[in-house]
Amino acid sequence: MSLKSDTNFTTPDTRYEKLRHQASKTANDHILLVLMGPALLIITAIFVYPVFYLLRQSLYLTIPGTVERFVGLENFVTMFQSSEFWDYFVNTLIYSFGSLAISLGSGLVVALAINHVAHSRLRDAYSTLVMFSWAIPLAVVALIWKWMFTGNELGFFNMVLMDLGLIAAPIAWLSSPNFAMLAVMLTDAWARMPFAMLLLLAGLQSIPKHMYDAAKVDGATTFQTFRAITVQYLRPYIAIVALINWMFAFRAFAVVFPMTAGGPGTSTTIFSIHIYREGMINFNYGYASAVAVFIIGITLVVATFYVTMVMGGMDE
Repeated sequence: MSLKSDTNFTTPDTRYEKLRHQASKTANDHILLVLMGPALLIITAIFVYPVFYLLRQSLYLTIPGTVERFVGLENFVTMFQSSEFWDYFVNTLIYSFGSLAISLGSGLVVALAINHVAHSRLRDAYSTLVMFSWAIPLAVVALIWKWMFTGNELGFFNMVLMDLGLIAAPIAWLSSPNFAMLAVMLTDAWARMPFAMLLLLAGLQSIPKHMYDAAKVDGATTFQTFRAITVQYLRPYIAIVALINWMFAFRAFAVVFPMTAGGPGTSTTIFSIHIYREGMINFNYGYASAVAVFIIGITLVVATFYVTMVMGGMDE
């Protein structure tokens, strides 16, 4: 007795069936492209195209009321020859690395404190409470801290310091070049601290408990245990937090602009504020695009170096 299958695997005869068969065969042969194609198109639309347009715009001179003119690298030459540009570069580095140091340090302290809570539900409650600040938009955070840094008796910090007798008169925090940068750095760090805490807490909870037990048996001190075990296991997490928090702080705008708008003077003018002034106020889109291209270049160089040298070295 023979069995005959009704399934026909031969090439279809009609034109419609041939097209359908070819499309199905192509999709099966390029399944990765079919699955990733829509995502790649979206990325191209919202990221790749704007970057290429930004590169093009940086090569043109734009003057309000006139037609834009191709000038090649003239905007970059003007940018590098400007003393103000390098002042803003220094301000950006101070702001980004200051925010990173504060957010990373405070995030590690909070993560260590929460990790030592014995009750799991209480530990989760503390983590959730800290994460609330991460859910607040940066512009709202800036406005809240702007009120706290108000330079009269109604400002939160002035009220606390005067009640404690540490100062005799209110301090004009945001109007003083000596304090304005510190104020915006603290605000930015407070907004980014929960992210650092979350990743570092995950790293702490992944450390095997027997490592601490062995260190205790060997008679290691708390500092020796922290340096030899905790820090070593947290190195990949610290590297990720450092890279991401620095990249966001390096191009930050939503904190500085509502609080100081780059003032007093230019003491808190960072690259994002400089781009806003040149592009949206002076309508010098070519020069503003050149500064933006410089920011992207610095970020890519640092990120590439960090991933290949720092994080790559951890795997060896």
